[in-house]
Amino acid sequence: MTFLTAWRPSWSGRLVACQLTRRGSESPELCVVDTASRRMTDERLSLARPTPVAWLPDDSGFYYVTGAAGRQVRLHLLGSGSSADPVVFETPHAHLSVAVSPNGRWLTVSSAPGAQTGNDLYLADLAARTAAGAALRLIHHGSQERTSALLKSAPNSLLYAVTDAGAPCGRVCRVDPDRPHYAAWSTLITPGPEDLLTACTALTDPASGQTRFLVGTSHRGAARLALHDAAGRRLADVPAPGTGPGTISGLSTPPGGGEVFFTYTDFVTPPAVYRFSTRQGHCRPYTPPGVNGASTRPAASASASVPSPVVRHLTFRSQDGTPVGLYLIEPAALPEGPRPTILTAYGGFGALAAPAFSPTITAWVQAGGRYAIAQVRGGGEHGTAWHAAGSGVNKPLCFADFAAAAGHLIDQGLTTPDRLAIKGSSHSGLVVAAALTRHPERYAAAVCSDAPTDMIRYPLMGIGPLWATEFGTPDDPEQLDVLLSYSPYHQVKPGTCYPAVLLTGAHTDPRVGSAHIRKFTAALQYATTSPAPVLLRTEADVGHGQRTATRWADLTADTLAFCATHTGLTPPDHR
Repeated sequence: MTFLTAWRPSWSGRLVACQLTRRGSESPELCVVDTASRRMTDERLSLARPTPVAWLPDDSGFYYVTGAAGRQVRLHLLGSGSSADPVVFETPHAHLSVAVSPNGRWLTVSSAPGAQTGNDLYLADLAARTAAGAALRLIHHGSQERTSALLKSAPNSLLYAVTDAGAPCGRVCRVDPDRPHYAAWSTLITPGPEDLLTACTALTDPASGQTRFLVGTSHRGAARLALHDAAGRRLADVPAPGTGPGTISGLSTPPGGGEVFFTYTDFVTPPAVYRFSTRQGHCRPYTPPGVNGASTRPAASASASVPSPVVRHLTFRSQDGTPVGLYLIEPAALPEGPRPTILTAYGGFGALAAPAFSPTITAWVQAGGRYAIAQVRGGGEHGTAWHAAGSGVNKPLCFADFAAAAGHLIDQGLTTPDRLAIKGSSHSGLVVAAALTRHPERYAAAVCSDAPTDMIRYPLMGIGPLWATEFGTPDDPEQLDVLLSYSPYHQVKPGTCYPAVLLTGAHTDPRVGSAHIRKFTAALQYATTSPAPVLLRTEADVGHGQRTATRWADLTADTLAFCATHTGLTPPDHR
């Protein structure tokens, strides 16, 4: 079974670098496809891990990342064997990325020791490249200060950076190529109160030839766009496609710089590509050439006879009084009173619980249930401070927020313990497993997928060593005590009446380690006194989440059916 895990077109679009993995492996083969002939060329690179690809502007080759323990940036020229690829940069850091500016002048390399640990940023002027290669200079030392930065190029030879250094919710800075060190960066744009900077791209105003910035922010979950000039002055607000909570991502400006393309989605709208130009001043759905003018925006509902779900954004107080956001998606014209409800949260690695269309949510809500997503600490909804408040020794606050979210849903009469299911995968699965062992009486069912559950031995499984900053290390006595306080495997107590539990995972998970789910299953099956089942569902050849569409549908059907069975959800008759 082969998966297309990543792809990157060259600047001309003539070639595409594709990364293929097989049978759940995360060690891809990189190949190149000629778009005119639709055939693979003879290029083949075997990689230890997925890699970013940065094409040279003339399509003659690309930079890529290789290596497992020590990571390297190499330059591959088409037609040459990979063994001859020169090493451009090398680091012991686990996370490494590379990019080339659209004009082909600037090479940037980002290096980080772990997830959400801050990055080091290097810059090289390819115009000054010698036979020995391009000289990379360290311009941002974020791994030491735990801040992140991304360097980008703009028309008119402008360089700018998007960073959280000195700005937990982000800022845009001008970078002088002659003095590129971050100490000399000057702030151009900062988000407003309660706003989070989510994206930024530069373009050229065709009328004046001046550089403009299109900046995306999130205001309490609502996607916003604004146009700024090259000095950072706000010129105009640009109406975003949606009106409620939504997400704009992938802001990008093709070479030439006159337009911006991006993707928009929300809880009731599948992702669609939009286009913005300063000449028109508004966003419109993008219609690819040859589609006869038909809109590419998909219908929000699979059936026009089913009204779109209602989306609400609520706020509740956690145990320490901290306000926490909660998205609630429910059927239109729902009668008052408690309903079968699924609650989830991610709460890790600074990731946002961003509003996005999900067939899983849509199916549950169309069947008459409520779906709730808590924006617990440890995520990135309020910038780096919100992440820090729920990571490391503060990780228990993430689980406290989740427990408070469940309590809020019950206290508000939206559901009851016998109608409440919790569901999550990966870090979200850890949140579910911790909730399940802390308050088993509060839930009717739990679905936990691909999750770390033994938080004492997690560094010994999968890529666990990369998560020390997020969770802490059991080698430190203080951090060991914190990990033991919530480690789901160690919190299972024999003689406890646990709810119905479905645990799912791969036979072999190279990222988390399959032993986590298997050990947790065995512990729960031994300990529970409930007649409700504790079931393990495993699959071969899928890895950490990689599945074909049919396998995704099968897994989703199983998990939703499990939740429906144990919360009493009976789908309405839409015939």
